[in-house]
Amino acid sequence: MKHFYAEIILFYVLLAVLVATGLGFFIWHKYSKNNSSPITIPLIQPTNKVEIPKVSQYQVPILMYHYIRDASGESELGKNLSVSPQNFEAHVKYLKENNYETLKLVDLSDPEKKTLSKIIFEKKKPIVLTFDDGYADAYSQAWPILKKYDFVGTFFIIRNYVGKDNYMTQSQINELAKAGMEIGSHSLTHPDLTKISPDDAQSQIATSKENALTFCYPSGKYNPAIVKL
Repeated sequence: MKHFYAEIILFYVLLAVLVATGLGFFIWHKYSKNNSSPITIPLIQPTNKVEIPKVSQYQVPILMYHYIRDASGESELGKNLSVSPQNFEAHVKYLKENNYETLKLVDLSDPEKKTLSKIIFEKKKPIVLTFDDGYADAYSQAWPILKKYDFVGTFFIIRNYVGKDNYMTQSQINELAKAGMEIGSHSLTHPDLTKISPDDAQSQIATSKENALTFCYPSGKYNPAIVKL
């Protein structure tokens, strides 16, 4: 009989322990869920940051293009201003295979020379590719090749010719800019700036500027007064 009562007492003791354990787990789970906060892992800051030395002396070649087209039926002037898409790709392919790296023309005016210094530090050869006048084939022919070889170019736009026959549209120009190309100014109507009045020259330069940080003299014509403007 005593043995029977002992088993009953032991049963209730075990039951009480189980209930207490379950109640304690429920309270702990509820409390921890309501008061938990996300664990934050501190970021490890790199300690071996490489300092790229600033380049003080440098020579950067600039290749100037106009039309990227087949000009077999054009005048002598048209042929002289044209490079076929096949030849242009051969140029770019050669540059890529010979360790050249393109940069924007505006990068040369950076007093810190960050882009140029990085190219030199990586033991590559800097070069600038420019495209004058804003012809439509700069978008349809030159840009796909630049993209293919991961190069950038500087495109100088004659502002009043945008959207005319054989010239890029504004949406195409915007697309180039969004893709990382540099859009420079090439005046409003491509006059000889040295042969027009100072007021007209000022308008040709300033009004065509928009967001451009670089300017290309039409036909390469300038004098000290034009440089000052």
